[in-house]
Amino acid sequence: MSTELVFTKDSYKGVVLDTSHQELGPDEFVEKLKEAIVQWKTEGKRGLWLKAHKEQCIVIPKIIELGFDFHHAKPGYVCLTKWLSEDVPNHIPGYANHYLGVAGFVVNDQNQILVIREVFTIQNRVSVWKLPGGLADAGEEIKTTAIREVREETGIETEFVCVIAYRHLHNYRHGCSDFYHVCLMRPLTTEIKACPVEIQDCQWMDLNEYENLDGTSDVNRFFVQKYREMISTGYGIAAGTVLSYDKKSLNTVYSVGKIDQVNNV
Repeated sequence: MSTELVFTKDSYKGVVLDTSHQELGPDEFVEKLKEAIVQWKTEGKRGLWLKAHKEQCIVIPKIIELGFDFHHAKPGYVCLTKWLSEDVPNHIPGYANHYLGVAGFVVNDQNQILVIREVFTIQNRVSVWKLPGGLADAGEEIKTTAIREVREETGIETEFVCVIAYRHLHNYRHGCSDFYHVCLMRPLTTEIKACPVEIQDCQWMDLNEYENLDGTSDVNRFFVQKYREMISTGYGIAAGTVLSYDKKSLNTVYSVGKIDQVNNV
């Protein structure tokens, strides 16, 4: 059994620790960490990152006494940080502060748009017709989210064409901001099989009718207008791939360009 503190150093003059990698007991771990902080300061280290798993959560109060503060939490662990440098302001980056929402703007060859009414509404508001969509999963591309959410909520299979527009909203859930991407989708099927848990109703609605409904939000009317402009010009925000900086993978890049598929939607 090792009696040494286990840690790694990052390229930003920081130190990373993980309680699950330690073979020390809780009290010994805290004492070793206290001694190491003094040494790291003399070495010019700046930021400390400590991942405390729930199995070793008993150490968290003592770690806070050493000057650490909460950075973020996920199922199974809490991440705490401490800034050591007294000459340089704290440069530890904050945790993710945005949600990524995606909607499917699905239009069929009869100029009908796929719309839903949700079972659950905000603050008991009346359920209105809106676009199917939801939050992206971790590591999921925007276009993949759009396909998945439309399928899960309506049963309609689609393919991604382009992004029509996106909305940037602040002071959303838990004080985070929200990116909401509206994606033009081509339907591959037509039979609706709405999710009974989340969706109260789902239908194909004439685009003009939807635009003029009393309950249609201003922002959704705006998306309809941008869709019409896109159809008339043939330009949209298309997805392409570009080699990553390390040339080991491809990045998805969204940019304005001519969309051949738009005129066929």
